[in-house]
Amino acid sequence: MSESSAASPASCREDATLYGDLVEAELRRQEADGWSVRAAAPWRLVSPDGCRLREQGWKLHLSATPLSAPTVLARAARVLVAERAAFKFAATPAEVAELVSAQCDRGSGGKFITVYPADDDQFGRLAEALHRATAGLPGPGILSDRPYRPDSLVHYRFGAFRRADRLTADGILETMLRTPDGGYVRDLRQPRFAPPPWAPVPPLTASESVPDGASGAPKAGPKAAPEAGAPGAQRTAVLLDDRYEVRSAIRHSYRGGVYLATDRKSGRDVVVKEARRHVGATLAGIDAADLLRNEGHMLERLAEHGLCPRALGLFHQGGNLYLVQERIAGLDLRTWTTRHLTSGTGTSTETGTDSTEPTPARIAEQLVDLVRRVHGLGLVLRDLSPGNVMVTPDDALRLVDLEALARPGDLVQRVETPGYTAPETAGAPGFGPAPAPETDLFSLGAVLFHLLTGADPVLAPDRPALRDPDERRAALLDHALAGRPELHPYRDLVLSLMAEDPARRTLPTAGPDGTQTAAPAARPGGSARPGGSGGGSAPGATTAPALQQRLLDDGLSWLLRTMTPDDARRLWPAGLSGATTDPLNVQHGAAGVLGVLTAAARATGEPRLREGVSVAARWIGDRADDPSPVLPGLYFGRSGTAWALLDAARLLDDDALAGQAADLAARIPVRWPNPDVCHGAAGAGLAQLHFWQTTGDPRFRRRAEAAAEHLLGAATTGRSGTLWPVPPNFDSAMAGIHHLGFGHGVAGIATFLLLAGQATGREDFLDAANQAGETLLRAARIEDGAAGWAMDDRRPQAPTHPPQWCSGAAGIGTFLTLLWQAGADPRHREAAEQAATAVHRWRHRLSPAACHGLAGNAEFLLDLADALAEPRYRHWADDLVAAAHARSVVDDGLLLVPDETLTRTHAAYNTGLSGLLGLLTRLRHGGTRLWLPAPGSPRRHGEEVTPT
Repeated sequence: MSESSAASPASCREDATLYGDLVEAELRRQEADGWSVRAAAPWRLVSPDGCRLREQGWKLHLSATPLSAPTVLARAARVLVAERAAFKFAATPAEVAELVSAQCDRGSGGKFITVYPADDDQFGRLAEALHRATAGLPGPGILSDRPYRPDSLVHYRFGAFRRADRLTADGILETMLRTPDGGYVRDLRQPRFAPPPWAPVPPLTASESVPDGASGAPKAGPKAAPEAGAPGAQRTAVLLDDRYEVRSAIRHSYRGGVYLATDRKSGRDVVVKEARRHVGATLAGIDAADLLRNEGHMLERLAEHGLCPRALGLFHQGGNLYLVQERIAGLDLRTWTTRHLTSGTGTSTETGTDSTEPTPARIAEQLVDLVRRVHGLGLVLRDLSPGNVMVTPDDALRLVDLEALARPGDLVQRVETPGYTAPETAGAPGFGPAPAPETDLFSLGAVLFHLLTGADPVLAPDRPALRDPDERRAALLDHALAGRPELHPYRDLVLSLMAEDPARRTLPTAGPDGTQTAAPAARPGGSARPGGSGGGSAPGATTAPALQQRLLDDGLSWLLRTMTPDDARRLWPAGLSGATTDPLNVQHGAAGVLGVLTAAARATGEPRLREGVSVAARWIGDRADDPSPVLPGLYFGRSGTAWALLDAARLLDDDALAGQAADLAARIPVRWPNPDVCHGAAGAGLAQLHFWQTTGDPRFRRRAEAAAEHLLGAATTGRSGTLWPVPPNFDSAMAGIHHLGFGHGVAGIATFLLLAGQATGREDFLDAANQAGETLLRAARIEDGAAGWAMDDRRPQAPTHPPQWCSGAAGIGTFLTLLWQAGADPRHREAAEQAATAVHRWRHRLSPAACHGLAGNAEFLLDLADALAEPRYRHWADDLVAAAHARSVVDDGLLLVPDETLTRTHAAYNTGLSGLLGLLTRLRHGGTRLWLPAPGSPRRHGEEVTPT
């Protein structure tokens, strides 16, 4: 990136005040006293004194591009100040760019200004006045709204004016609308105009309003055809350009859809890509349509060289631009890599040692040649990643999604894929000159890294940046290549291509036929090869007790350092996926972290940890009686909250806190439409069982039995046997699922039934657990000694799910291990060990987190090691910790692991740091697994319990 393309600190400060200055100027011009302009990132809120917004109603949105936004805001402010109407606007040009970007949520895209009319009469006046004031200015369509007129920037929808967040059945805090009968429904921001049926549009003249389906109304794009065989499926043909019949959507985005279609004239399958007007617009005047035109041009240029699909046509429809291109059959490289690395070798899992099967090494040679040929045409790819490369049925490679292709130096919009974008262009401004070919070489090295290991080469930054990035990448690669000697010759090539210094990146020499003839030598002072001791941490280094202890000690110190007890909203800042969840739950909230601190304090006796437990428990206890809906789930509901408070109370010897925990547990519903562990009745049952085992209070036995009896009644028979589907009419994002895994399906529910049967002696509970075991045995897919399961039992052709705790082999293996311990059926042991094989093979491809990553998987391996008295599985758990450490970051001197995004660290148990700290506490100090009751009988009521 050249210096001239970077925004200076002074210009960034000017951008931060630009829009606010426009509004302040209008207030002064109209001599409008008694107004406030308040910051509420990413918005600025503008309102006259004494204004109290309605709870809900019809509101207006205005869109804009980064170029038109100042004019749109100035003209709109003139109208709104005169009408004394409250409004908000995106605070900075960067926020406007985000609102019109292709990555913006389809239900939120384009909403630059939001207006809150005082009543429906003002709504009508403002719609017309704002339309007249901004007519002719550019801005994208707003998919959740109806446009006031064709091509108007003014749109409207019914929604909440003031936030009235309530927990949904899925444990998500969502803004609600109050229904006429006093109930609540979610204020859904869907990519289509869908007002509540009880909220008719205020009267607008026919010439002003745009009826549904009228020309000019923004379209969400052709809908995907219903899945074949789905209940009530009816195919409705969507025709584009009077010839392309859309069969399904490959993906949707605010920029537009990508569709699989059939050309009625030729009969062949094609891919149709859509670009909506003004989406992705930049200050340089470039938008998504320009990128799509560029892609069409580049396809024409490259197709004759056999590098990509051929462009078949470009047309406009409904104001949007469409590109038709040849469909390339095959798999994208990410999917191909997943299928060809499951055995942990370079051979295909389907053909074993078939020498004709393409190996990662052969694909790597083609990739190098592909990039060399593109550069030979004087072009740079700028966005090379595993998703942009297709492997055809004849094992040839083709490039797809070439909208970023350009000539070096061309003025282009920046693109970035974490881990695959060269460091010198990562984080660059929104547009600038296209970079030199060396940036593609970094991306090529990153794609080869993924191809050879299955891992994404993403490393969160140290703070401050003290370690050599090249050495960090080398350590990660060396760890992932351990045990793969056939791929070691490619190590130096990958590291050379991914060198931090662009001048060091070089392609290997090529022979006359374009094949690789030599690989570059390792850089001077480079990391040792796999098995060596250089470059950071060698493979297996985290099995050293001292390093495990440092990860644990530093992580616990970081939890104590980052706790914010004065924050009324969250005790620890949430990750991106948890910002709108219950702040008291286990999954993303304070209860999960409290559980880990309590376990560590009990194991070590450290006063600082005990004090941290006290602070966290009281913060949670002060909010645990919140009148919000009490949800039953162990991870997303309040079952885990009550559990964490009880364990903290035992550590602190605090009878009042224990009583509060018991009162909360007694209020948790044990019958619930969702039967699962994370959100539903099985999670509630596990918590009730833990309370009974811990306190001996017979009411918790009755409640645990009630949960188990409810689950017996909810069981159905599916394709593989006994299942517990979520009812299709339940108001939940998971309605209708038939999952097999632990978090949301058979394995977790059956675990509760098994433990409940063992504790109560109820044979009906035990029988149901055994039936579930038969289900999972039938559904298992064994490949090269590893067991995998599809996520949903109704989709037998779907790929096996990654072997994670939530929905894959680690969670299912956890149940099968318990079932083998209960009945000694050798089939259960064999399947559990095959699940462990899959878990171990995937160790380089998962994040350190618990729900979908290494921490939860290693907990299963420890369960298996304990059950079988087999040290191998403990060693495998150490290997998973080593894989987590390979991605570690240093934050102000503390050694930490990143969260499930791999790009940052946050505290949450199932998605962040705490899950690994819970595992490390168990590894270093022994004890049982968190959030799983130990098999056995409860103590008698009033009997003292020795902490374990």
